[in-house]
Amino acid sequence: MILRFALCLLMISTPAVARAEWNRASSDHFIIYGDTSSQRLRDFTERVEKFDALMRVLTGQGKETSPNKLVIFLVRDVAAVQRLIGKARGNVAGFYSPSIAGSIAVVPKTGTGGTFDLDSETVLFHEYAHHFMLQYFAAGYPAWYVEGYAEYYSTTEFRKDGSIAVGMPAMHRATSLLLLPAYPLTKMFAADAGKMTGDETASFYGQSWLLTHYLRFEPSRKGQLTTYLKAFASGVPAEKAASDAFGDIAKLQADLKRYLQASKMTYQQLRGVVLPVPTIDITSVNPAEAALMPLYMRFMNGAQGQAEVDSFIAAARIAAARFPNEPRALELLAEGELDAEQFDAATKANDALLAQRPTDARALLRRARIATAIMRDTDKYLGGWKAIRSLIVKANRASPDDPFPLSEYFTSFPSEGIQPTPIATDGLRRALELAPQVPNLRFALAHWLMKTNKRDQARNILAPLLNEPHSSGMREAARAMLDPSGPAILPVKESEDKNGKSK
Repeated sequence: MILRFALCLLMISTPAVARAEWNRASSDHFIIYGDTSSQRLRDFTERVEKFDALMRVLTGQGKETSPNKLVIFLVRDVAAVQRLIGKARGNVAGFYSPSIAGSIAVVPKTGTGGTFDLDSETVLFHEYAHHFMLQYFAAGYPAWYVEGYAEYYSTTEFRKDGSIAVGMPAMHRATSLLLLPAYPLTKMFAADAGKMTGDETASFYGQSWLLTHYLRFEPSRKGQLTTYLKAFASGVPAEKAASDAFGDIAKLQADLKRYLQASKMTYQQLRGVVLPVPTIDITSVNPAEAALMPLYMRFMNGAQGQAEVDSFIAAARIAAARFPNEPRALELLAEGELDAEQFDAATKANDALLAQRPTDARALLRRARIATAIMRDTDKYLGGWKAIRSLIVKANRASPDDPFPLSEYFTSFPSEGIQPTPIATDGLRRALELAPQVPNLRFALAHWLMKTNKRDQARNILAPLLNEPHSSGMREAARAMLDPSGPAILPVKESEDKNGKSK
């Protein structure tokens, strides 16, 4: 199939303001909280499940799935996304945040405007493609392909006639592709392209999509992308992997320019693809939990910097005073007080939650985390590390597929200053299997492997981070870990804005 790929004026609409109406959808692969009607949330969940099923068909993943569902927050509009992520982190239209506490995606139910801007479904599909790649195909990919892959699938359309369009032109990249200088492929294929300006970042994202699309559809380049990715993952130097697979890079750049300037662009149209019908359960969020939803999203996204931590703690205390018996309020208060190192208050809130939910795995684990914090601070927790590990094991038994207790069990040994046991190390490996998208799990396991002189294994574990495309510090931290003589660099969280800029 073909479509024209041209530039026109950007049309921006103003989203309507509506009363919050939170509902919760539970489906085969997702937990989705929606600031929308139950019917609209059901329709949205069906589309997300369709996209997951399609990705499985196209990638050969099959029915194997993670036992931990991705949590998605479907918020009112782009402004709501930006309020959550913070003005200091850019003009964000949606984001994906992997975490040991639970990976989330936040997307708007309405887009930002016209044909050549991002719509909410494109944002969602882009972010879920990232999650899908990291969950099921975590490997060492070049930065441009990580983004090109997500952009390629982000434009998928499920049409009313039952057909599915894959690889549609990324119209939201038209402005950067047609008005900005093309990002040089020599830099794109370099081992380290260095820092980019705002325009260079926008151009990089556009070129990443364009190159991915071109290599998938250009007959004369058939097989080159697979050859390149295999060589790159095996450790062939970045520039050599590119030149060996693609030949003359200058010619590839010229071919790519001609591809962009063509009046028509190919995409794949699928007919007769039967996707499974998902099981979806919709429930209303009670008024107290609905009122707490903005704070819960802040908790799941994580605070950045002391000012945000202090703000969260203050808000959690107010929420708990307003809803003293609401489990969500107790959970948020316990987490806030733990961050504030107010251990008695954290224990009181967490015990109140456990009184209502005695088998709540996260509350059981939080009791162990509070005890661990006390041990680190005062070395006076009654029962010591043996009692702490007993609590962690109890949490693990309550939720065997939760990676959080497995990770905490491992880290309890270095915290005590002793070597992790084989069981603890196996548990950390299992945690990474359950949540391969979480960088901290990779760093923890790689650090242990480096200490036990298993550098090659550590490099394999860090491979997905060594060329991480965002300016999050994870790439630098991974490279520094493999080079102990270099400075220690800690990763920070990042998010992606609608222009592909990382903040």
